[in-house]
Amino acid sequence: MNQYRAKDGDRLDIIMFKAYGSIDKTVTEAVLDANEHLLSSSVLKAGDIVYLPEIQTTQKKTTTKALW
Repeated sequence: MNQYRAKDGDRLDIIMFKAYGSIDKTVTEAVLDANEHLLSSSVLKAGDIVYLPEIQTTQKKTTTKALW
């Protein structure tokens, strides 16, 4: 499990998106479960530790179509 040390004004949703590239249900549930100590505030304080569990995310493949 990785850790992130928050800076003043960080938000959990932004940290999740930067770490996982998504804030879908799977990511959100796993991160919230690992960080129950942070749920009392929507904005983090400098030094708060955010636990980032290993999560298998599925990223959508983008396909490029040729014009000709």
